[in-house]
Amino acid sequence: MRPITALFADIVGSTGLGERLGPDEVKALVGECVTRMSRAVEEFGGVIQAFMGDGICAYFGVPAAHEDDPERAARAALRIIAVADGYADEVEQAWGIEGFNVRVGLNSGPAAVGVVGGEDEQTVALGDTTNVAARLQSAAEPGSIAVGPGTASRLAERFVLEPIGEVAVKGRTERVPASRLVGPRPATEPPSRTPLIGRHAELGRLREAVEDLRAGRGQVLLLVGDAGLGKTRMLSELRDLGPDVTWLEGRCVSYGAGAPYGPFVELLRTWLDVDEGEAELAVRTKLRVRAGALLGATAEPTLAYLGLLLSIKLDPDVERELLSLSADELAERLQDAFVRWAEALASTGSLVLAVDDLHWADTTTRALAERLLALTDRSAVMLAVALRPDPGSQGWAFRLAAQTAFAHRVAELPLLPLPPDASRALIDALVPAGLVGEPVRDEIVAKAEGNPLYVEELLRALMEVGDRRRTWTITPGTAAELPPALEALLVARIDRLEPDARRLAQVAAVVGREFPVSVAAAVAGSGDADHATASLLRAEIVRELRRFPELECTFRHGLLQEAALSTLTPTSQRELYGRVGHAMEAYLGDRADDRLEQLAFYFYRSDEHAMALDYLDRAAEHAAAFEALGRAEELWTRALRLAERVDDPERASEIDRRLRWLRTRSSGEIPIRTDD
Repeated sequence: MRPITALFADIVGSTGLGERLGPDEVKALVGECVTRMSRAVEEFGGVIQAFMGDGICAYFGVPAAHEDDPERAARAALRIIAVADGYADEVEQAWGIEGFNVRVGLNSGPAAVGVVGGEDEQTVALGDTTNVAARLQSAAEPGSIAVGPGTASRLAERFVLEPIGEVAVKGRTERVPASRLVGPRPATEPPSRTPLIGRHAELGRLREAVEDLRAGRGQVLLLVGDAGLGKTRMLSELRDLGPDVTWLEGRCVSYGAGAPYGPFVELLRTWLDVDEGEAELAVRTKLRVRAGALLGATAEPTLAYLGLLLSIKLDPDVERELLSLSADELAERLQDAFVRWAEALASTGSLVLAVDDLHWADTTTRALAERLLALTDRSAVMLAVALRPDPGSQGWAFRLAAQTAFAHRVAELPLLPLPPDASRALIDALVPAGLVGEPVRDEIVAKAEGNPLYVEELLRALMEVGDRRRTWTITPGTAAELPPALEALLVARIDRLEPDARRLAQVAAVVGREFPVSVAAAVAGSGDADHATASLLRAEIVRELRRFPELECTFRHGLLQEAALSTLTPTSQRELYGRVGHAMEAYLGDRADDRLEQLAFYFYRSDEHAMALDYLDRAAEHAAAFEALGRAEELWTRALRLAERVDDPERASEIDRRLRWLRTRSSGEIPIRTDD
């Protein structure tokens, strides 16, 4: 099972077209619309799984997951509606047919992903998630997008949603609550906030940065931390600390490779107060009025390049001039125009240019960000960026460039995990007092390991499955399941690895949170194990524990281990547990007595239950020999259940005799051994 978002889209009323058009015309009309819908899906990284005559079925998260798959699907759906609206005008003009339209359904959740077919194999996702998406699509109004609850919960921060009631789904007894996706939230609308806990020192650093900016000192502020540690929240706090400072913010997106300078275009639009879908005439007018007044005599040569950034149609003479430039010359002039605009804006007061998620930046965004660095030497400008510690990203390359050439302007604020007390305080702030018992609180704190997002998502998942009328508890079933938002985030990190490193991570997850690299590499098989291990270390999936006498590593977070395990099918897991068990036997050799329970666990999770029974029996004997009678009783009890499950009455009888002997000894009676 893996997290996906399924998208179903079809043309409304396509069967009626045959009454007015010939078969070839219907084929051409419908085929062109389906092609345009498919391009919209692929633009945002989706995969078309099937063409269904007058519609499509697409997946986001197959074959590789992305942490923002629901957002990708939402933007693809909005693009489909916009494309269909424009195509409807063409249909009306060409064929005189009115009311041409499409409808879309989205749903997110776990799905079984596999390959089917003969010569032409296809990757398909099966399960309730796709069934609900198909039903939502058929229930949506023409020209609208219906989304399921799993998708709605992931989109609520960035998109406007309206409830539309419940939808019946074939094969389900309960109806599914559905929402209509309206569009992106306005950039000026603040997201809901959780309490800020355990970041007093970081807030102090932000206050110092704002005071420096007010004093006219330009600077580069780098907010660096893993996903979920609060980089975006720190940007928000920084904004609140300077209400008298001009704040313009843009965000890099993981699917933004086709949108050069994406975050800078976004913050320029924010300054002009124009929405993404606003009419071109309105954008051109606002650009000429606002930028013209700001730039004065230098406006004309600059406006053309700013207009190019905003995808505005240019004057034919200007367009011909730009087309005569090489790509490098055009990029240089465009970046210079942006810097001139930013410098002119900074001359009117302190300015913050904020870029979130810089680790997703493309080369054009990084180049413009680096061009802005020199501006901090001569203007009251703060370039505030948030990024993850990803050495292979364009964002990390920008960080190195800034620290190398402008170290005197750079302030780096690393965000570290919260201490346990702060995590507990965060839980108390998120839920009413007394509703979370101490054992539950401790387990959430332990699993989250100081990551505020993990705390919030684990708590939210528990609330959704728990009984709100009493204190929540974590059951074995709920504790083993990753919340959807975390699963998508963490599985995406595993899927981004190169094949050999991904395979090594999966096998290592079977070995355990801590693992000898040689054991994992032996089971993983082909490939350069040293290179794969280095890739895992660079990607911060694992970290070194020790190098002597042999290299051992540990997953940086327990939830990363769970995510790597979740990318394996149950059959693959069983097969790997058996192979890991045998590899660990060979690795331990004469030291096997120190890891008897661990070996029993591997074989129990595989199909080799007889081996598991042997190791459980030996582990119990070992515990009894060291007078750990309670542990010995627990292990023999588990061994007895396993012997009964594999239908081995002779072994079950022998273990039962040992249990009775142990209980007699524990009660203080003189035990008499009757077995050997």
